[in-house]
Amino acid sequence: MDAPLDPAPPRAVPAWSGLNCSVLFCDVAGFGDPSRTDGDRRAVREVTYRVLLDALEDSGIRLADTYREDRGDGALVIVSPAVPTASLVDPLAGRLGAALRRHNDIARPAVRVQLRVALDVGPVTPDAEGLNGQVIIRAARLMEAPALKSALAETGADLGFIVSPFVYEAFVAHLDGPIDPGSFEHVTVRVKETTTSAWMHLAGTTARPRRSPAQPSPAQEAPRASTVFAGEVQVRGDLVLGDKTVNER
Repeated sequence: MDAPLDPAPPRAVPAWSGLNCSVLFCDVAGFGDPSRTDGDRRAVREVTYRVLLDALEDSGIRLADTYREDRGDGALVIVSPAVPTASLVDPLAGRLGAALRRHNDIARPAVRVQLRVALDVGPVTPDAEGLNGQVIIRAARLMEAPALKSALAETGADLGFIVSPFVYEAFVAHLDGPIDPGSFEHVTVRVKETTTSAWMHLAGTTARPRRSPAQPSPAQEAPRASTVFAGEVQVRGDLVLGDKTVNER
């Protein structure tokens, strides 16, 4: 009788699992587009991982302080609680956006990379297959936000970076560097069983125009002048419909 096969060894989990960690979820927009060949997708994956890992290290985040799972068209990265979450916004988002822009400027269309990245913070716990926790589910839902997908499709941005309300209020709102907190747009997220809010930042495109607070919306603009009479009306002097122009000599 053949000996039973040994089960696959469990995935090694870091010693800091069970604590509040930064959770970064990444996904390539349109990865399964039928216009891409298997070779194209292989190239896209290589670019995505190179850009992501280089950006982490360039942001002062040691790969030894991360736990990573491949998700086919993206990656899950859980970062040690010893690493400041703020560094996963700035400089990381800036590094990612710049690297994607350099690649996309010279890449043919089938291997250009648009990346959706979600960031949240919370406790993760180990199990037989790796790490799990509600925060991972929340980050996945943020990454699938329809507003984020629509913004990338409409603008052609290289990077769509979306964060939870906690990350925005605790870290993004206090940034004092190249990334302006004002570049984050508040959006509502409704995905599957999740309804929440989030803050979205686009890189690699001109910011979408926003209405100035001093500029009235179309509904607030003054109505066009009109003349309506009811009942008996007597007019003495001028009655002008439209603009009146007086030439003085």
